[in-house]
Amino acid sequence: MSETERNFFATYEDFEAHLLKLGLFHMDLAHSRIDAVLEEAELKRPDYPAVQVVGTNGKGSTSSFLSAFGQATGLTVGLYTSPHFVTPRERILINGEMLDEEEWCDVANDVMECGGKELTYFELLTVMAVFMFSDYEVDLAIFEAGLGGTHDATSAIERDLVVYTPIGLDHVDVLGASIEEIACDKAGAMRKDMPAVTHMQTKDVMAVLKDEAQKVGANFLTAEGTVTLPETGRFGLVGAHQKDNALLALAAFSKLVGIYGWTPADIMDWDDVKELGVADAWIAGRFQHILATDTLPEMYLDGAHNEPAFDVLTAALQDTGVKPAVVIFGCMENKDIQTLVPKVQALTANTILLPQFTDMQRAEPAARLATHFDERAVVCDSLQDALNRSKEIAGDKPVLLCGSLYLLAEFFALHPELLQR
Repeated sequence: MSETERNFFATYEDFEAHLLKLGLFHMDLAHSRIDAVLEEAELKRPDYPAVQVVGTNGKGSTSSFLSAFGQATGLTVGLYTSPHFVTPRERILINGEMLDEEEWCDVANDVMECGGKELTYFELLTVMAVFMFSDYEVDLAIFEAGLGGTHDATSAIERDLVVYTPIGLDHVDVLGASIEEIACDKAGAMRKDMPAVTHMQTKDVMAVLKDEAQKVGANFLTAEGTVTLPETGRFGLVGAHQKDNALLALAAFSKLVGIYGWTPADIMDWDDVKELGVADAWIAGRFQHILATDTLPEMYLDGAHNEPAFDVLTAALQDTGVKPAVVIFGCMENKDIQTLVPKVQALTANTILLPQFTDMQRAEPAARLATHFDERAVVCDSLQDALNRSKEIAGDKPVLLCGSLYLLAEFFALHPELLQR
């Protein structure tokens, strides 16, 4: 192999150009490509404990709690999540930190050398996470599934445990039109003798998960009654639903502790680990509170983009007593707009601003979206236009931005400094 062939990407910019060419939304539901690359690299069974987090809502939060419990114990933790807001480097973290562009370029070339040229966008990033976590000799790796479970790229990895967050109606065009069909697809991530942990599922979903576990011989566990959260008010992620996510993560982590025999650092005990874990978990765009500045109003950012997520967002607003003076909302064209609009309108008694997305063909056009709202909706030329208007309208009262992670991505592109706590 020539030096040019081996160094497929000379720069990080070359790598990003390749990702753009692959297409963010291109899917090819098969494991054959990712299997081939992982087997070539001898990483089909990673050389570290691996956990997969599957579900509809709460995947990112549960993954963050898992990572925080691991770090509080003294472990080196790799975390793979999606999507990103500004740079793909947000998706692969070591103890909460992004890796530099040179490292990304080196690992991308390693993947290409193992036959990675045919991988899709999500497959390539998934394999790179497997490689990076091996390079850093992590003690624990957490892989958040992208879409579904049966065919998701993260399901190609031989894992030690799968975690199921609440499953609801989403991506019905790919996963199925009913909650049972969607649950069945996600249940397909289970494997024989591998523990599967869940919490807070509907009766129908729980029945599907239990049935699949019995069929494949997975060890099915529920969080409730197995672990308890610490008595603390210090939660890094806000909202009553986050306690359920934390409990699920703690149950999964406790199972791993039983398997691997991890012990806390000398100055810690398990109560300290629990308290630090729930306090340190944090993700940008999860009911994120931003103080007012010269250019921004006081804001809350939340990635709610489907019916269950809007239900927990509504509950979080009620629990915290936050009453938005303005809601900035946008969504993708494949969403159930008829269902979402009443929930958005219920979030405020005042103005709803609908910005036109800057560069997102899959977004519902703001003018067309406005036809579903009442007279309070105002179409804005851009997110910046909506932010300017919201500051004028809200004054010293809070503004809520929600509806799509891609809308949040546009916000963070304008204010990348707010991606970090």
